[in-house]
Amino acid sequence: MLPTAALFLLPALAVHAHGTGSHEHVARHALPNHWAQPRDHAVHALFARDDFPAVGSDAWTAALPPFTPAGSQTPDTTKLPQAWVDAYNAAKAAGNIPTIPQSTSGGQYPSGTDPASAEVCSAYVQCRAPEDHFNAPDGALALNFDDGPTDQTSDLLDFLKTNNEIATHFVIGYSIQQNVSAWELLLNSGHDLAAHTWSHKQLTTLSDMEIVSELGWSMDIIYLSTSGRVPRFWRPPTGDADNRVRAIAKYVFGMEMVVWNQDTEDWSLTETPPPTTQAKIASQMNTWLNGPKSPGLMILEHELSNLSVGSFKAAYPLMKSAGWNLQSAARLINTGGAYRNADGNDAGGSVAPASLLDFAGSGPSATVDGGQPAASGGSNSGSGAGSSASGGAAPPANSNGASPSSGSGSKSGSAASSGSSAAPTTNAAAVAVSYSRSLLAVTGVLGAFGVVCAML
Repeated sequence: MLPTAALFLLPALAVHAHGTGSHEHVARHALPNHWAQPRDHAVHALFARDDFPAVGSDAWTAALPPFTPAGSQTPDTTKLPQAWVDAYNAAKAAGNIPTIPQSTSGGQYPSGTDPASAEVCSAYVQCRAPEDHFNAPDGALALNFDDGPTDQTSDLLDFLKTNNEIATHFVIGYSIQQNVSAWELLLNSGHDLAAHTWSHKQLTTLSDMEIVSELGWSMDIIYLSTSGRVPRFWRPPTGDADNRVRAIAKYVFGMEMVVWNQDTEDWSLTETPPPTTQAKIASQMNTWLNGPKSPGLMILEHELSNLSVGSFKAAYPLMKSAGWNLQSAARLINTGGAYRNADGNDAGGSVAPASLLDFAGSGPSATVDGGQPAASGGSNSGSGAGSSASGGAAPPANSNGASPSSGSGSKSGSAASSGSSAAPTTNAAAVAVSYSRSLLAVTGVLGAFGVVCAML
């Protein structure tokens, strides 16, 4: 059976140690202490749970996904929750998941496979599908940060709180397990949470079942950590996704993909030598923030290091003085908020069962290249993602032979070697950036990891 673990949310007042000192964090808009779904809620088609143990507790740790080999950061795809496997098999049988060969790295496919074609539409080479979210509305600047939580999350949250701002945090599963205190701060901040996979691998290099694993476990830890909220949005590491990856995210888990239209490359500030600098980022920000307000800005930024957070803090005054409407990325994209089964953005709002699997749209089929992005940055609505079997059933058993697709493997190796994606280009086939950062070197705290059990 699925392990019974998840998060119990902290009180509104909590003291956490950071570095050499401690200070008090007061939650302005903390998540509710209880958010369990009713037994007939559609979320139980993929995630079934009645209890939500405390973050970092033994029960929470026991609910981490099984890894292979033991001690690694790679979840064992032969032991996925059976509900996820069944949802994938149903979507594949229905013809919703295309057969596209695995890449060897972002945008690099076997001979004869065009990454910029409508059939493949690799986001890595700036091909955009109609349902991709990559622009903000006119005049708006989307606040969003990747790769948390880290030891820099506290500083970022303090700055955002001081300036009364809310952001979307695209979090990594293993980063959560390695940075529990920072995760607790993020949970109590009232900020929006979205998935950034379990181990930050380039997804097009993986088999179908490995993609299911990366997305499912990263969604699951958010579900468990918030007593049952199902994240609506996800972001592919390095911007590496194609129509196969998009379809698995949509038809298995009901997820909508968020990319970006400007890239600071701030993840690389701690590299030697760094591909970018704070001065270069400041110059880019000056150009973007003083430039046209149509479309709005979806700038890729990270909470990885004091340098990346510092670059955002340095640019913030110009964001305000230039007249941008700053909002959390999730709330700009969807006024209903960051979660598929919650009413609006109110942390105390009621769960809305009927809206859980209501993602509509034509699916990742028709595409546009990077030179002709969809004007709205993607569709916000759609139909029937994933399986919606209602559940009076007990938690589903793990699969002991999920028959994962053959030929898995990520040329990016571990998550530590994945990078951030290239800045937008008007040539859909152009790939001109190296992605070789090490998250371990950047944060100094990311290593082995694990997360929790089953969900939408």
